[in-house]
Amino acid sequence: MTLPLKDLEELARTKTVLLKDFFQAEPPSTKGEDLVELWRQIYDEEVKSTVVKTAQGPSDDLSNPVFPYEKLQAIVGDGGHWKWPRIWRRFDELERRGTAFRPGDAVNFDLPNSNPNITSQKVLVVGGGPVGLRLAIELKLGGHQVTVFEKRREHRNAQGELQQLGFTNRINRPHVFNFLRNDLDRLNGRDFMSSKMCYPVFTQGDTSSIGIDELQLLLLKNALLLGVDFQLGMSYEDANIVLDPKNQKPQWRVKFSCDDLAAEHYGLSPGTHESNFDVLMGCDGARSRVRESQKGIFGEVDKRNFKKMIGVVANIQKVSRQRLKELGFPSGQEPTDMKRAHLASGAGSMTGLNYYKASYHNYVIFTPSKEDLQQAGFGGSIYSFHAGRDKVNPNKVEEKAKLKHWVLERCKEVGIPVDESLSNGGFVEEPNDVMAFDFSEIWKCKKNFAFNLPPLTYDVQEHGPWTGLSLVPPIGLVGDAVTEPFWIAGVGLQRGWNGVMDACYLIDNLYNMSFSGGVDPLETTSWNDHIQKLQSVIPKLYDCSHDGRMTREGLQGEHADQGVVMMQLNKQMKDAEKPQWQLRVDPCYRYEQFAKQLEEKYRGARMLENMHPVVRRTLAVRKSDGDRSEAPDLHQKLLSVDGRQLVVAPAAYDHVPVAQPAQPSQPQPPQLPLIPEPEVAKRASSKSENLQAMLSKQIDEHVQRTRSAAFDDERWVAIDASPKGFAELAEKQWDVMTEKHLNPAQKAELLHVRNMIKSLKQQIASLNSSLEGFQRAERELLTNAQVN
Repeated sequence: MTLPLKDLEELARTKTVLLKDFFQAEPPSTKGEDLVELWRQIYDEEVKSTVVKTAQGPSDDLSNPVFPYEKLQAIVGDGGHWKWPRIWRRFDELERRGTAFRPGDAVNFDLPNSNPNITSQKVLVVGGGPVGLRLAIELKLGGHQVTVFEKRREHRNAQGELQQLGFTNRINRPHVFNFLRNDLDRLNGRDFMSSKMCYPVFTQGDTSSIGIDELQLLLLKNALLLGVDFQLGMSYEDANIVLDPKNQKPQWRVKFSCDDLAAEHYGLSPGTHESNFDVLMGCDGARSRVRESQKGIFGEVDKRNFKKMIGVVANIQKVSRQRLKELGFPSGQEPTDMKRAHLASGAGSMTGLNYYKASYHNYVIFTPSKEDLQQAGFGGSIYSFHAGRDKVNPNKVEEKAKLKHWVLERCKEVGIPVDESLSNGGFVEEPNDVMAFDFSEIWKCKKNFAFNLPPLTYDVQEHGPWTGLSLVPPIGLVGDAVTEPFWIAGVGLQRGWNGVMDACYLIDNLYNMSFSGGVDPLETTSWNDHIQKLQSVIPKLYDCSHDGRMTREGLQGEHADQGVVMMQLNKQMKDAEKPQWQLRVDPCYRYEQFAKQLEEKYRGARMLENMHPVVRRTLAVRKSDGDRSEAPDLHQKLLSVDGRQLVVAPAAYDHVPVAQPAQPSQPQPPQLPLIPEPEVAKRASSKSENLQAMLSKQIDEHVQRTRSAAFDDERWVAIDASPKGFAELAEKQWDVMTEKHLNPAQKAELLHVRNMIKSLKQQIASLNSSLEGFQRAERELLTNAQVN
């Protein structure tokens, strides 16, 4: 069967409309459930059956798989949208490893496979939060088969009231480190989020933040386009170890249940079901079911009690410009982000304050003492990190009302606008309006990864029954499932992202016999030595991730000017542009402890002898960007859809029309009369005189307005009339210049004002740069557009 071009055009037109909605979807109008349903319409059976041309022949889901985005790209192209080629390009630039690396593909940029010894694993990731989704993405780029179980589905009653939280209902805003911002950028953060949503992430300074719901939808888009099997409504219950009777390979037999919608979609009966997986990863939060079901492996958590630490979180509705003016903000603009200490009225101690502006609401954190809250009449009956996210018990309505009142008072003191005339008193809807969390008890797991495997070549008939230590299929915990986050400090995502890379590093090298745990691979090793080396790395990675022991460049999120990468780039290119510092799976590029091994390769004279992998990839990608005429086409060519072969050149296109006899020439239009040169000079002189007169008039009006303008009294400081000597006046002014006349509280406020000025200047500079970029894009679109 063949696929006519008109049918392909109709398919492309349909998918383009859906993809546009998919790319532009963002909270609060779109929930995770909506995005999953939209993806099912996009990536239906017809698109799944699409075959594209690759360097290894036609694609095949079993023997020669391609990512879903490559199939969609082959069908819709740029979709008539100028952003889409950049989106596809971002996906093409993601580095493939293991079996995801296809030799000869243009997306490899003529670079080698960074780890060709990966054995693809069937991995179950429990939890569809930010960490679980990021882990699934990185595992797919390593060639693994990845399934994500997410049980949380939003439920509302007939009145629209929230009865059960969905997996994207959290709107708290964790801090975004520079390296995390870079990672979101390479995952199409600037194109999958609106400019309003991008602003707090990519243009803020030390107050950069992102909403959990925004982050989840961004990562979910990437995960689906890369082929992650995201199963909504699936609930992990338990898992047992089963052994293959032939080769003794252990697997996890996972017991799970599903809700009614999931059962209908996947054709399952109600109740529990079982399925086997090679690797089990728990990314299911602080109350991890994976951790609780495998206490024999992970043990009991370590708990430590500290000084009473309370976090009060509030999400406040946006206030209109007119209402802001009425509330005492003359400019009609919200205050800039805040991150400082505040002495509350009547409080005995300082209260920490974090205030982040978001696209559809504002987010504020106070860290008062327990005594301050008790003094305000709040009993603290919802001091639970988890209960604060759930629907508030009706019996605690009075407690929550007191907490709201306390937050309103603090907001008024620090100048955060709240319009109490709005619904819910100016707060967002429950349960995200106000919450109080107790951080006095911090816990963490003793272990975050475990495994014990036989070699792939093990055969019971040849080698006999297994006599070594008990076999355990790989199992791990990442994110909040490992350590309860102290998210006021913003370390949750830092630990989570590093934990993701650590988990991929271990899973990638499970059967890599050349694994050394260092920079250079080994030539030969025994299976026992391999297992011991891999297991010895686990606690080192755990400590580095938990304690944030990243390299200096990693913490700053950029390559040092005098570092290896920039030294080598400047040697290769004149005035080389600094590439983004990106997380890599190999810990030698992330953790200071491991980076010391890597530094030996570039110490002294060897700095320019061995090309750094980041430099090699940067040069290869920029070469592809620089000369598009000679650069290979990264797009996969469409071959067939649903078994129908694409008709590339219909017979009608090969028809050569018969030459027609020449038609008589049409009469030329009459020429316009020429204007005499004296007449042109006369008109020009008249125009020039009119222009001069207009300029003179405007200058005179400006001078008159300036003369009549009132004197700026705020900038005029009269000299004290009391008789004082010049020395005394000079000393007084000197104190003003050196700020000696200020008390500690005034100095702290002055420092805050100056920091805000500095931050505003940085924002203005960034906005000017963005404006210039969009103006260039506007000119390019106008000048390069083809006229039909």
